[in-house]
Amino acid sequence: MALPTFQAVHKPQTSSSSSFDFTTHTFTNCGATGATGPTLANCKNSYDVSWEDDTDLFNIQTQGIQEWTVPVTGTYTISASGAQGARTGGLGARMIGDFDLTQGDIIKIAIGQAGVDGSNSTYTGGGGGGGTFVIKSPYNSNASILLVAGGGGGRTSNGSTATIDAVTSSDGGDTRSNGGGTNGGGGSSGQTNGPAAGGGGFFTDGGDGDYGTVKPTGGKSFINGLAGGSEGHTGTHDGGDGGFGGGGGGCNNSYNRSGGGGGYSGGQGGTWSGQRCGGGGGSYNSGSNESNTAGFREGHGQVIITIN
Repeated sequence: MALPTFQAVHKPQTSSSSSFDFTTHTFTNCGATGATGPTLANCKNSYDVSWEDDTDLFNIQTQGIQEWTVPVTGTYTISASGAQGARTGGLGARMIGDFDLTQGDIIKIAIGQAGVDGSNSTYTGGGGGGGTFVIKSPYNSNASILLVAGGGGGRTSNGSTATIDAVTSSDGGDTRSNGGGTNGGGGSSGQTNGPAAGGGGFFTDGGDGDYGTVKPTGGKSFINGLAGGSEGHTGTHDGGDGGFGGGGGGCNNSYNRSGGGGGYSGGQGGTWSGQRCGGGGGSYNSGSNESNTAGFREGHGQVIITIN
């Protein structure tokens, strides 16, 4: 899906604590792929704005989590979209809201990355897509969570896709027996010896898979850094890592199962007797004038911030 490109407008200042002219900017994954997010150097190479070089205005201290300082007090419209699951899997949700922000506020932005395809060409599968998070720092309560847009669950060629897209509600998608995360928790692998891992939520990690010579791991929560889960496998084919943003790792065996998407609450991993594709992640919006869309975003996620 072709999406518009936005450019921040700025006026260089003599002090990093000063405000700068700003209209809009699109925050991206800065070319990073897989389970780990971008470095500061990656984003400096990707963005073409002067404030990227001032670490008081823009920084990355935890890999993948971009820290942006609000340039001027005002009302901002923020649009956050989660990432797609592996193998053209579930689509990320898009969450839009208006927020009153104060000059000097630090906003932490984590862009979900698409789940990684497993290498089994016969029974394709892979990792869950990462959720996209926009949080006011320091985090001290749910009031600090501005937006979370869930990532999609990974797809496999031989199973149901009923709950694969990320949703606008807070609970993660179920693949069997209500195993999607709730209340900011990670999704589970879903059953005894559950093959694929769950997506990470805001507060807790996704559940690890319990099958294979190498077992897949759940996506990490926002609190624990949002790394995607690692793939699991039996035999020579890998199952596909989860995308940065808490995507769960997929599992390869004779029939692949795919990881759950990351989000405010993580999606459940694909199961033996239920849905084999991963469940999509749940979302959260604390803004006004909300406009939320489930199953919206292809590829990696993004965040667009615009001053009104």
